[in-house]
Amino acid sequence: MAYVEINSKKIYFEEYGIGKKPTLVYMHGGPGESCLTYTYQAQKLGEYFHVISFDQYGVFRSDAISTEAKADVKYHVEIIEQMRIKLGIESWIPIGHSFGGMLALVYSHTYPDSVDAVIYDCPMWSALHTARAIAEATLPYFEENKITEQIEIINEILIADILPRDAFDKSMRIEWNEELNRYCHVIEMSKYNSYINENIAEPNVTNDCWNKYITFREKLFDSEDFYYDYLPYLAQIQKPQFLVVGEYDMTCGKYEQEWFDTHAINGRKEILDNSAHLSWFECPKKYTDLIKSFVWSL
Repeated sequence: MAYVEINSKKIYFEEYGIGKKPTLVYMHGGPGESCLTYTYQAQKLGEYFHVISFDQYGVFRSDAISTEAKADVKYHVEIIEQMRIKLGIESWIPIGHSFGGMLALVYSHTYPDSVDAVIYDCPMWSALHTARAIAEATLPYFEENKITEQIEIINEILIADILPRDAFDKSMRIEWNEELNRYCHVIEMSKYNSYINENIAEPNVTNDCWNKYITFREKLFDSEDFYYDYLPYLAQIQKPQFLVVGEYDMTCGKYEQEWFDTHAINGRKEILDNSAHLSWFECPKKYTDLIKSFVWSL
């Protein structure tokens, strides 16, 4: 197991394709998941590029966040930049999935000289607009089934002047079940678990890994900058930007996609058919090929 120490904190990372160029750095979602589920894609991309994949500070194999520590979006971005310096990488290409897409955007905006390009994978750029995208995707199901309580929650999310924190909190109250999962094209957990078991031989996971994410999420959800609208940053990124999004993704909805289309400088978008939020799992070969094609075009 490899670690890099940042501000006296141990950050777990995996490295593939050592000696190859350019370097890709994967920023996982969750928030509070880990890079574990990306191991297969990191290995495949490592056949062509140098790939760094890491557990964000506070989750899984990285050090836990203490109760008195600060851990907002800006803090995680600072750790990523310090990690780049510690690993001796001149510049790299962030790949951000879901919440990691927020980190990738903020990082690229904060440290433009540290990136060669940026890739967004079903990203979350705005807590407000992600909450609304989820609401819009699930509302027809609840209306068809006349589930009044859930309809009321969703309509509150869609009110024009709702605050981002309130919208996000309400989106967390949407009640999911197997039927709603199928309606929204969410993958079956059994298939996801099979993918993990088949493609990750030695995950190096100990019992203490699993509960760290609770504190991570509490810290993040309590921070002001998690609720910022980062969409305007897209117009300020000068390096090439690539958006990969599933046809049925509920994190990066139509509003965010249209904003990207209109405002992203040097922006390119690819929609993966018959895919939802986990495009790297649902369309693995297509996903790998898209990343390869984009990076080789730089």
